Amino acid sequence: MLFLFIGPPIDDRKTIKVYTRTQGPPQRMSVHTPFLPQSRYYKEHQLAPLGLAAGGVMSLGIAFMGLAWWQSADYFHHQGAYDSNWVGYDVFTFVGLLLFTVCSSSGVTLLYVGVSALLHTWHNSLGVVAFGVVGSAFTAVGCLGMAWGKETMRCLGVFCFDTKNYVEVPGLRPEAGIGFLSIVGITVFFSLVPMGLTMLLQVALRVTGVDRRWLAPRLQQLDVNRVRVVPLAASAFVLVLCWAFITFYIPNSWEYFSASRIAKNAQLRATTNYTLCQTALDQFTCPELPWSWVFTRNWEWSNMVVLKMYPSNMFFFAYFLVLLLIVTAMRASRSGRMFLKRRLPLLWDFTWGEAGFALLTVTMLLLFFLYWIQCHNFKMLFTGGNDAGIEVAQLLARSLGQLAVALLSLLIFPSIRFPLLHCILGTSWESSIWVHKVLGYGMLLATVGHMVAWYVHYGQMGKLPRAIFSIPPTNPPLNVDNFTVPLVSLTAWFMLVAMGVFALEPVRRRFFELFYYLHVLSFYMIIPTVLWHAAAAWEYLLPGLMVWFVDRLVRMHRSASRVEVVSAVANGSFVELSFCHATLRAAPGQYVFVNIPELSLLQWHPFSLSSPREGCYTLHIESAGEDSWTGRLVKLVGKCGRGFSLSVDGPCGRVQEFDDYRVVVLVAGGIGVTPCAAIYTHLRRRRAEAGWAPAVTLLWSVRDAALVSMMSHLWSDGEEAYLVSADPLGSDVVSHSASFAGEVPPLRLFVTGGFECSSASQKNVAVSTGRLDAAAEIFRAIGDADPRSVLVFACGPAGLVRSARDAAVSLGASFHDEKFLL
Repeated sequence: MLFLFIGPPIDDRKTIKVYTRTQGPPQRMSVHTPFLPQSRYYKEHQLAPLGLAAGGVMSLGIAFMGLAWWQSADYFHHQGAYDSNWVGYDVFTFVGLLLFTVCSSSGVTLLYVGVSALLHTWHNSLGVVAFGVVGSAFTAVGCLGMAWGKETMRCLGVFCFDTKNYVEVPGLRPEAGIGFLSIVGITVFFSLVPMGLTMLLQVALRVTGVDRRWLAPRLQQLDVNRVRVVPLAASAFVLVLCWAFITFYIPNSWEYFSASRIAKNAQLRATTNYTLCQTALDQFTCPELPWSWVFTRNWEWSNMVVLKMYPSNMFFFAYFLVLLLIVTAMRASRSGRMFLKRRLPLLWDFTWGEAGFALLTVTMLLLFFLYWIQCHNFKMLFTGGNDAGIEVAQLLARSLGQLAVALLSLLIFPSIRFPLLHCILGTSWESSIWVHKVLGYGMLLATVGHMVAWYVHYGQMGKLPRAIFSIPPTNPPLNVDNFTVPLVSLTAWFMLVAMGVFALEPVRRRFFELFYYLHVLSFYMIIPTVLWHAAAAWEYLLPGLMVWFVDRLVRMHRSASRVEVVSAVANGSFVELSFCHATLRAAPGQYVFVNIPELSLLQWHPFSLSSPREGCYTLHIESAGEDSWTGRLVKLVGKCGRGFSLSVDGPCGRVQEFDDYRVVVLVAGGIGVTPCAAIYTHLRRRRAEAGWAPAVTLLWSVRDAALVSMMSHLWSDGEEAYLVSADPLGSDVVSHSASFAGEVPPLRLFVTGGFECSSASQKNVAVSTGRLDAAAEIFRAIGDADPRSVLVFACGPAGLVRSARDAAVSLGASFHDEKFLL
């Protein structure tokens, strides 16, 4: 299986949300570093992408070698009959399969990241040529994959309905490897061809100069365009229905993914007549036990197409359909949107929308698990009597395995940054990470239970430990020729360490890079292994994987788009970075992931952005330490000016629906002002230009003089009227006692550092010494406004955010906290 990952997410030990302001800094505040073209520092880093690409080529070579070893196994060539001890593979061929599983996806990723860095760092035609060559190679190899997939794709995989037209190919049996080669070929085609075409599109845009023409004339500014949720949700609804229908007639095992076997399975009928299932296996299937509380229903379209509406599939896909219907109906009205975002009475960290989602998810998973453990007739082993035909340990193992697959499928969705998915649900990637974590640990627990139950079963049969650790298994209790058992065992143990132990917060924060790369490698290994190992796994996993892969393609295109660095300015521990992007569209408060190959080929860091009047986006970045990524950026700018490469992926983050509110109160602490400042500037501009926008108040607690200077555009209106100075700070620069929200100064600074300020000419700014009392100031900012029409938006230290949340919820206002550390 081939998957693409474009750079790791943020290291949450170093994350700093930053804001891009609407006007350039006053000259006395900035130290402009001269542009040093092609510096020695810069040239030293031009060879690094070549090493990464070479590593990708080597990995792919090892993967192809491993696949050749695996294909030499007797599994692919033995035509039968079989003796009782026939296995079909040995240690040598199994090692080949393991190498292919580990190195194929990793090689593709390394090769892409390497040539993508070349595209940005080599400022000549060689980078474009290298990118185009690899894109062409991906497209060509993907097309060649259809040579293996042609048996399944004779009917496009889903239109094999007539057993007279699709008959068995003489000498070929799906069980002997035809199904394996077919799904590998199809995966290669549907992975590499879209990737290659996306890369070639970027080459075409650069060669024709279209993307460069997009940079100059367009005013790049932030705005909020209301997304039409209903059309997007309707499209998603139709896609879910189509996928559900496909699972009702396609075989549940990849071993039968040939045109003839698909056609045979399409005409099977579900029944509770167990005699028919024993005597007419080619016409009937008995998926449930007699005492089941739910049964598969047949939906007969014709003699050749009978949809078998399996209860497990109905539960799983009905979950998505109900979720889409509820969210769409609720988000269609302001009251519905406000309800979804309202905080729970006792659990203030969660909203009613999140609680409803959790309840729906738990209900589905419970019904799903109960079906498998109480109702399902595994491998149609039931022959009569009062038991299911299998031991309790084996029944529990198989049921927990299915639950682990369902959890694995669900945890993919919250890890996706695809903006359209979050537009439908009204969520964002960073706010959904907790769901990913909860589902991930649930999947790990179900996997451990699955393994332990099998070990108990093997122990009861006296087959431990050889049934677990031998390759192939020695004296196994069953499935002697099932190569996926040792493969998934090795992968599961690796996953438990990579995704379990290293995901624990103390370990993850201390060894983030190691955690992350192990996390990705484990994902690359577990997905193909589970698809090969678990019956019906493709039915539940592929929908999430398809959305995930589309997300990767979109990010490929966005991160490879041309970015022109306009200026880079170093000022103490801060960097001001301005750039133009060919395709970027963003809303206030959103952020982008930034990669600078000269600092790291793999690290992507998120920074908030906005649209300045000069027509390009600007980032303000504060150093998190001399040895951190941001600290090295300060050094790079000081050495090279703007002479470095920049890749941008985004935008990310929730698009706030400000029109739902009459008053917006922004609470910021320190560098947490960055997303708040973007929203503050946007709403004040809208109020001045359009005549109506929510009243906005910014409450900012700050102790860094350089940060105050950097953000002076918030109150200067283009004039350098507010500066950090040595003049004494007046004890009452601006005084307001009225309770109406509109009469409160729109910007209140709470200075906690040792510096002093002067603001005599600023009538819209109130400056105070001492800490920000969030509860009192939020109450004052709301004034006589209805709290139900107020949004409190907070970003900063945990204590300040918690105080703002408590104050907002106690008053009955809506609350949103921007994640300071992701």
